[in-house]
Amino acid sequence: MKVTQIIDDIGDKKGGFAKASTASPRKLAKAQTRNAIMKSALRLYSSEGSAGMSMNKVAKGAGIAQPSFYNHFASLDELQQQLSAQLKDNYLSPMRAAWITMIKDYAWLSETQFNQRCEQCLNHIFDAAFINIDLFQRLNEDRLRCGPTTKLSTKPSLELSIELSTKPSTENQLSTSSGLSHLINEIQQEWTQIFVEGLTLSDCDFEASEVNLCVDIASAQVHELILGCHQQRYTRGQAITILCQNLNALFIRFWQKDSV
Repeated sequence: MKVTQIIDDIGDKKGGFAKASTASPRKLAKAQTRNAIMKSALRLYSSEGSAGMSMNKVAKGAGIAQPSFYNHFASLDELQQQLSAQLKDNYLSPMRAAWITMIKDYAWLSETQFNQRCEQCLNHIFDAAFINIDLFQRLNEDRLRCGPTTKLSTKPSLELSIELSTKPSTENQLSTSSGLSHLINEIQQEWTQIFVEGLTLSDCDFEASEVNLCVDIASAQVHELILGCHQQRYTRGQAITILCQNLNALFIRFWQKDSV
């Protein structure tokens, strides 16, 4: 599955083509052009990164004149925001519940049961990265250049949502104006929330700094081993086996503290 299929999935999730049979020819043509713009932008980003992104290049890749771009997106930033939001949803949605449940059940799992669940969860991540490894590499490169978007929170998602809704709008614009360059940081923030939800459901006591440290270590290891597999320095099986061992060592620290 390459860029074209990724964007086709986005189009289907947003209803761009699922309702093709009932859409008027004009609406269908507009949806197809919008989809072509998103494909073009993702291809361009995958090959050149954020530094190579321009409205003219995106429009040319979509086969339209630059002024026609504004019929679909108000700006290049808006296009990147929408791409970022959909890529994040496509990446996290299939695995969120599995990770939360594994963390919630951790104290009751045997080593074999944990390894089986962890392998399944990690395979989801590896599959997502290898759908478009060029995109994965570009996103990680941009993350290093751009730095974090905002401080990671370890509050349960409902509490966090309530808190964000009461803040002035300028404070809430951090996560919505970052676009593709900050996608990895936004995903890492989501991983923090996943860990928090799992630990909260397990009645495990934890501190924000402990969760942040755990997520940072796990993310760094996963990203490095994905790239190592891409470079054929070792197999995916070898990488996932060592990651399961390392994640087990990270997770157990939370419950060891509770038992003291």
